[in-house]
Amino acid sequence: MLWQATAEPPDVRPFEASAGDGPGRFVARVIFSRPRVTVPAMLLAIVWQVGESAVPVVMGVAIDRALATGDAGQLATWIGVLVALYVALTGAARLTNRLNARAIQLLQHRLRVTLSTGVLHPGDGLARAPDGGVVSVMTNDVARLANAGLLVVLPIARIAAIGFIGASLLVTHWPLGVVALLGAPVAVWSMGMLSGRLSRDTREYQDLLAGTVGRAADLVAGYRVIKGVRAEAEATRRYRQASRETLAGAERNAGLLGRFLMASGMVNGVFVAAVTGLAGWFTVKGQLSIGGLITTVGLIQALLPQMQAIASVSIPNLANSRASAARIRDALRGTGSTERATSTPEVSPVPVLDVSVPGASIRVKPGELVGVRADDRTAAHVADALLNPRAGNIIEVRLDERPAHELTSPQYRTLVTVAPHRVTLFSGTVRDNLAPSASTPELLEAAVKAAACEDFAADLDGPVGEGGNRLSGGQRQRVALARALSTGAPLLVLHDPTTAVDPVTEQRIAERLRGVRANRSTLLLTSSPALLGCCDRVVDLPAAS
Repeated sequence: MLWQATAEPPDVRPFEASAGDGPGRFVARVIFSRPRVTVPAMLLAIVWQVGESAVPVVMGVAIDRALATGDAGQLATWIGVLVALYVALTGAARLTNRLNARAIQLLQHRLRVTLSTGVLHPGDGLARAPDGGVVSVMTNDVARLANAGLLVVLPIARIAAIGFIGASLLVTHWPLGVVALLGAPVAVWSMGMLSGRLSRDTREYQDLLAGTVGRAADLVAGYRVIKGVRAEAEATRRYRQASRETLAGAERNAGLLGRFLMASGMVNGVFVAAVTGLAGWFTVKGQLSIGGLITTVGLIQALLPQMQAIASVSIPNLANSRASAARIRDALRGTGSTERATSTPEVSPVPVLDVSVPGASIRVKPGELVGVRADDRTAAHVADALLNPRAGNIIEVRLDERPAHELTSPQYRTLVTVAPHRVTLFSGTVRDNLAPSASTPELLEAAVKAAACEDFAADLDGPVGEGGNRLSGGQRQRVALARALSTGAPLLVLHDPTTAVDPVTEQRIAERLRGVRANRSTLLLTSSPALLGCCDRVVDLPAAS
């Protein structure tokens, strides 16, 4: 349907956050990232705002040419012009608001994709558990920065309206036009100077808010641990202290915002009162007609909300956006997302994997299914080294004789997929947990069968519950195994994929595993006799010291 959003979110490229970029440059990058939406919205907004400013001009001309002369034809003509003007500005306002809403949603989506990519796939290859502050950045800061997209729409339209008002005043009475054109920029500049303290304090308040939200999220996530060590009182005390500091920051920020609005209102009031007083004086002197006076007063009244909007909406919006941009950039830098590889080593589509462990080595040739028998601690260290080859682990990972840490994270992950022992499922259906990773529908079907999911997942659209709580532990493991197999990764590492599966089902998985991984390499970190029995080779690793 026309003007309706698509069923699926659009594919977007994450924003880049270079090390030398300041908050202002990052805000500018966000503002100008959607020209196909914001430019039409800006043009329509100009029609809207200039149209509203033109209403007193049309009324003044109608009074001078129709009412003052008693010409009914002129009156009908200018009434028609006024109606057409209202229709045009109303339609433009409606379309502008729709485009603005779309631009904000698209920017929020792209910013969340940027943050999600940085958190889940850090540029330095090091996997980190995100703290609770990510929740605040993903919500509050993303929303504030996305609103900066309106800075290329409404402020420009309002400035165009101010220019139209000044030009109309020049035509109506040039001294008034000169005062408006010279005074308006000075007034707006004064309001911008007044917003400096507000901008700095907004950043401080957002840091406090993010810290409190993060502390609350971490408190909820670790409540069982806190309860176990009987630290509820200390955790409560720390949260209350952070909450009080945030409340004080909110009150201080609200006070600064109120003082800024009061000061900017005084600047606006003095400016508009001065121009209106001049208009009245020129009318008394006979230099302005009645229609000209109505036009002038109407234009000055139209000028006031334009300047107030710039002062009370656009400037605070810019201040909030800069503060949020700084926080988002800090979050991205914390994930190493700005790091770039200096070289791009070439490796085979299915490379030879070498893992050097103290006292032993593992080699997986293309197409091989190799088992590794080790104690839990050693197996966990190997899995972690394969998951994070750039983490500085004592275990060295090489692909085609090249150190894996020389590859960028995206390059490495296109070749190697590691399915950790800990199972994490998304809320939704079985298909939701499998389809995003499946390379082809045929491979998805084969992976479901190889993981022996047919007894409970005949209908892939069946719900799994929140975090998979509708499934048993063994069923969750099998869904996670099917998800790993459905990727069709050239090199797949499975760490204890069947510890919660019954022996009969585990044997079926072992019999089917080789077929679904044909022509691809697989490394099995397991102590299961059934799984080790289906491997081409088994490597025994010494216990970790």
